[in-house]
Amino acid sequence: MVIIYSQCKCIDDKGKHMNDELSHKLSTLDLNLLRVFCVVCQQSSITRAAEQLALTQSSVSNAINRLKIALDCELFIRIGRGIEPTATGLYIFNSVQPMLDAIEQTLMGISEFDPYTSSRVFTIYANEAVIDLLQPHLDKALAQLTVRVVFRNSPVHEDDQYQDLQMQKIDLLIDIVPPKLKTFRFQKVAQERIICVVRQQHPQIHNSVSREDYFAAEHVMYRFHRDNMRVADIISNEPLPQRTLYCEQSSILSMLSLISKSNAIGIAPYAFSQSYAQLFNLNLLELPFETRPIELFSIWPSKHSQDKSCIWLRQTIETLMKEAYKPS
Repeated sequence: MVIIYSQCKCIDDKGKHMNDELSHKLSTLDLNLLRVFCVVCQQSSITRAAEQLALTQSSVSNAINRLKIALDCELFIRIGRGIEPTATGLYIFNSVQPMLDAIEQTLMGISEFDPYTSSRVFTIYANEAVIDLLQPHLDKALAQLTVRVVFRNSPVHEDDQYQDLQMQKIDLLIDIVPPKLKTFRFQKVAQERIICVVRQQHPQIHNSVSREDYFAAEHVMYRFHRDNMRVADIISNEPLPQRTLYCEQSSILSMLSLISKSNAIGIAPYAFSQSYAQLFNLNLLELPFETRPIELFSIWPSKHSQDKSCIWLRQTIETLMKEAYKPS
């Protein structure tokens, strides 16, 4: 009985020593290491994390190694050319990142912002059609203000958009697909219908387009990929047959111009196409299959939700989008 008690006391003492050692490690842990760790998780890259944090790659690597030693566990594994968090690393990230975001939101919410005195330059990613419609409204709205808002065409690939948003290279993203990650938030700001575009002197298609003629025609397609789908597949209420590709364009305006000079057809946003239909001698026709409108979302990092300057930007863009996409 005495032996059993002694063994139990030995185990208790060992457990207490381990807990004391862990408590000491945590009490002396540099919390900046957790911020570096979370950025590396988001970027899946030491190089990109270093760029976002304005640190050297060796500084980021050393920080991750220090955290690994302090927590006594592996945090990352190498996958191809990148890195991914281990199961333990992912658990730490999912637990810590929301707290870091909350702290940043609190501090950002304290800062005042005045668009009449600020020299801030905001950058927004959007597609060509949105920029074309929104820019005149924006110019008018900013006429008496000192802030500037600059539009840039969105990268084709979705990952590039979100990486630039996360790294604060841009302040806002306007896209037709809402984000899947919880590190971003979004708000629907408008919707737009998509129509079929053909030249006025098309030999087969005149005042309307049949399903047979639509799928028999060659198509000028806009280079826009989300979830490996094209715009027609996103808006259709049914699976669509394969279309014959005539040409792929990265500009909607170039697509309209090419359609005006050929027998190929395409699909495009109605409001944008209407602005150029007369210039290019185009007919805008209803699509021969059931569709739903394209929804437009403003998207921003969750950690900027309480930033007063970003709140002003989001509210301004939401108001202008309602004006630009007001039903005629």
